[in-house]
Amino acid sequence: MKQEYSYLVKDWNEIKDDYKNGSLIIGNGASMALHSKFGFNSLKQEAEKLELFNEDIVKLFEEFDTTDFELILRLVWHAKLINKHLGIIDQKIDSAYNNIKNALIRVVKEVHCEHAEIFDQLPQLYQFTKQFRTIVSLNYDLILYWIVMYGNSHADGHKSKDCFQANGLFRDNWQDLRNPIRGEREVTLAFYQHGNLSIFRNTKNVENKLQRGDFASLLEVITSQWNDEKIPLFVAEGTGTKKLESIKSSPYLSTIFYEVLPGLITKNSNLVTYGWGLGDQESHIVNQIFKNKNISSIAISTFSKDQDECHRIYKLIKKIAPDIKIEFFDSQSSGCWNNS
Repeated sequence: MKQEYSYLVKDWNEIKDDYKNGSLIIGNGASMALHSKFGFNSLKQEAEKLELFNEDIVKLFEEFDTTDFELILRLVWHAKLINKHLGIIDQKIDSAYNNIKNALIRVVKEVHCEHAEIFDQLPQLYQFTKQFRTIVSLNYDLILYWIVMYGNSHADGHKSKDCFQANGLFRDNWQDLRNPIRGEREVTLAFYQHGNLSIFRNTKNVENKLQRGDFASLLEVITSQWNDEKIPLFVAEGTGTKKLESIKSSPYLSTIFYEVLPGLITKNSNLVTYGWGLGDQESHIVNQIFKNKNISSIAISTFSKDQDECHRIYKLIKKIAPDIKIEFFDSQSSGCWNNS
């Protein structure tokens, strides 16, 4: 007989004051709430549906036993660079690189929404996200980027910062950016733990963020920037172990993982998660957030008040951080994310 659970699922407005000036993590469910096509299983599966891979790319996914689009892109890219520097002409490598690069661009354009499609929801998204002092997105889409840009276009005393400087490089002493300057009253720092379409790594593993003010055509500009000298920095798919390997390969992603995540929950900062299922494939994130076992509170959004899901997440967190207070709120309740 199936066990029945009775976890209390609150409305966001009942608990929001307890989480003001805390931290926020947004997962794929947040993007799906805005654009249904973000509900795809994986970029690789979407590419296979569209029959975008040639035979060599299919073999590479099988040979390396992975579904991680970014990993195969990076491996083929490195092989192409080595050939170039050694003066080796290898048409198979060149063809494989062009195939997977073009497939990725096609799939991203296929599943990603245009700015105009969510523009009307940006005011509500901004009002929700500006309540928090730290935001970590686990998505590589442009949603949080657009929210940040929208908010910063309004002179309301609040400033969102992704810690990338005017030259496109990430600021190592990022903590200093928490301090308000030049008329700022509040600051929110935004991070992309699994990378972002707007961030590139070059042949020397230097990471840059695309600098552009016109967010309406940002997606088109980004895809046009992918070339032989740089590729987008993002962690697409795979197990928690595989994702952690990709994170460790990047100075920017490593900084978030080792410096930002453990500080999301403190005695003075509670944590909210929206649209994140805390699944096995993100066990590396879960363990890192709760590693300090701080006594605090976490509020987790749940869709349709799913009691089995509440129980699974409750058990998972309590096993790692037994003293933390856990509460659930309705992901469709007024005031949270895109719900006015």
